Amino acid sequence: MKNSPKIFAHGSYIGTTGYANHTRAFYRELSNYYNLKVRNFTVGKSWVGFNNEPHNNEDYIDNKDKKLLVEQSLWDNNKNLNHHPFYSNYSNNFEHNVNIILNETDHHFFYQNYDGPKIAYNVWETTRQPDYFFNQLKTFDQVWVASKWQRECTIEQGIEPHKVKVVPEAVDGSIFKPNNKSTLPEYKDNRFKFILFGRWDYRKSTKEIIESFLQEFNENEPVDLIVSIDNPYAKDEFKSTENRLKNYNLNDPRIKIKHFPTRKEYIKYLQKGHVFLSCARSEGWNLPLIEAMACGTPSIYSNCSAQLEFADGLGLPVNILSTSKAKKGEYSSFSQEMLEGEFYDPDYNHLKEVMRDAFKNYKNHKKQALKESKIIRKKFTWDKAAKIAGQEIENLLNNLPKNKVEISFNLGPKVEILGYYKDKYFIEFINGSTGQVIHSDTISNNMWTKCSKSYNIPWIIKINNKIVHTFNLENKTVKISFESKSIGDTLAWAPQIIEFRNKYKCNVIVSTFHNEWFQNSNSYKDIKFISPGEDHPCYAHFQIGWFRDEKGGWKNFSDHPNQVNTIPLIKTASDILNIPYTPINHGINFTLHKRPIKGKYICIGPQSTSGLKEWPHENWRNLAKILHSKGYKVVSLTLNGFKGTNIIDKSKLPWDELFNYIYHSDLFIGLGSGLSWINWALNKHTIMVNNFVPYGYDIPNNLTKIENHNVCNNCWTHNTHVFDAGDWDWCPENKGTPKQHICQKSISVEQVLQKIKPLLI
Repeated sequence: MKNSPKIFAHGSYIGTTGYANHTRAFYRELSNYYNLKVRNFTVGKSWVGFNNEPHNNEDYIDNKDKKLLVEQSLWDNNKNLNHHPFYSNYSNNFEHNVNIILNETDHHFFYQNYDGPKIAYNVWETTRQPDYFFNQLKTFDQVWVASKWQRECTIEQGIEPHKVKVVPEAVDGSIFKPNNKSTLPEYKDNRFKFILFGRWDYRKSTKEIIESFLQEFNENEPVDLIVSIDNPYAKDEFKSTENRLKNYNLNDPRIKIKHFPTRKEYIKYLQKGHVFLSCARSEGWNLPLIEAMACGTPSIYSNCSAQLEFADGLGLPVNILSTSKAKKGEYSSFSQEMLEGEFYDPDYNHLKEVMRDAFKNYKNHKKQALKESKIIRKKFTWDKAAKIAGQEIENLLNNLPKNKVEISFNLGPKVEILGYYKDKYFIEFINGSTGQVIHSDTISNNMWTKCSKSYNIPWIIKINNKIVHTFNLENKTVKISFESKSIGDTLAWAPQIIEFRNKYKCNVIVSTFHNEWFQNSNSYKDIKFISPGEDHPCYAHFQIGWFRDEKGGWKNFSDHPNQVNTIPLIKTASDILNIPYTPINHGINFTLHKRPIKGKYICIGPQSTSGLKEWPHENWRNLAKILHSKGYKVVSLTLNGFKGTNIIDKSKLPWDELFNYIYHSDLFIGLGSGLSWINWALNKHTIMVNNFVPYGYDIPNNLTKIENHNVCNNCWTHNTHVFDAGDWDWCPENKGTPKQHICQKSISVEQVLQKIKPLLI
């Protein structure tokens, strides 16, 4: 064998439920053939808290179980599932190469990460699994089911046939076998006994079975029905079987209630009972049925679902009339919501006929049941189930696909190795322009490595010294995300997207916080805009913004090739996208309306986002008086409003109205702020009072910039200064002194008037 199975088995090993019995019996038998260790989820009745050997007081646990059990899963106070080593005195440590997860539908274990191939082993009762869980099943290398019926349902719902394997459950024939010496007190009266074992449940047709019994047999006939149908998890608010039967008018002295029999008692009832009675709407396996049939007891069952894997052609089947939507809950209780898939509708009139026949012709049926017991006990053993499972595991391990290399460029190049073959991979991320190895790493299967450089570099990727990928954007889809909501940033960077598309001949998807400014514009007709955070498949993804380094500064050379505060704002985008710096303007899209003010008017933007950027408010008010005296109305468009004599305050205007005011204005006078960028985007000349960045670092052209280089100025671009947006008084050179913000304060009203005078003429 090329690859011998070493199994890490996961499931609810501890307990007395059907799933626990299945898990325990199956894993025990499988461990006879392969190295196997178990991670357990459940706790038993004897649980008193976690310790190294917490399950010793469960009467079914022996030394073999203690060796197999290596981890216990427990929830912590934060509702996280943690896994704790235990039974450390029973050495069973090995490196596994396959996982089996055996548990109920939608169990937590199915959603966890596993090292190595993983097999889902699941038993359920309807014709369809919930879609969200079924999608998770699709991630498994194999899906095991207990019956051909479940396999057909699984394939029909959408898993490839080659992945779905039938690994049947079984019965312990050394325990569940005919025994005519079994004695029980209920049988001393020599009355005929039907036995019904299984919780009170709509799916199991418990109520309909009892009703059918009471309707078919009259009180004078020597026939009883022994029931063990307690359901501690029922949602119908009844505390006992007695109360439940009373509620449904099913009280009758012939109904003999047995509460929670011991395992030894349960086995005796199956062996001693005249006829085992079931008629479920659907079964995932029906463990009591196969155990009763193994005991040689004539058994009635509904002719449907997974139980046909062992019962088909045997026993006493009941006809099915139709199918209907699966329901959850207990009859008339409040929990009858729909499940996925369908149940089967047994013919309860036929059930009565079958019960009558079983009673009337008992000797013949008993004789036949004893023959069928041999068939069941020979064909459905845990040893055979383990051998079937082992063969499927070996086939899986010996036919694993080659490891897959996945390369992506989502904010930087990434190489991931997916697969189960253990190997080493030396990864190199190389700048194709310079030949420089930017990053290298050695990884193994199911690991990944990534280069921290998120901007556009012509990557060459080597694995084990061989070129496996050369970065090429032509005809590819590229996603570009604007990470700033700022008006100025958005308007400065948007035109660079068109330049990027033209250079690389690619399809561009863009997300901004102001898509409406560009959509439906002829300039941007070849660009697709999506909302921020919206996912879209793409070959590469770049983000444009100012990103700080680990110290909170601007020396972040992973996301930018140059320090962002030392270059023009537009160059932030062109650097990241690796295109030539071109201070180009492709306009802005808006609905043009008529001139909002008759006569001449000038728009001003007297407020900004930092004290450093502002010009004294009194200067604005004095400027407005002078402009008004020259025949101009003055309109303030600042968001938060600005009051003053001869100033028309237009705050919080809708974008289209704001753009329309600026578009029709005779002049715009602003600061280093978004309103100035809007004026620029509308292809209008901008007057900017700005003494803290050099010319062209903000608005790049079509600009009259008012400065005073006789005082402290242009601090913004100093490579050691880091702007603090949360500090209104930020001033890296003179904060807290009379010279704070002297760069802007030193500019006089007269200086502004002298600059705009030629434009007004």
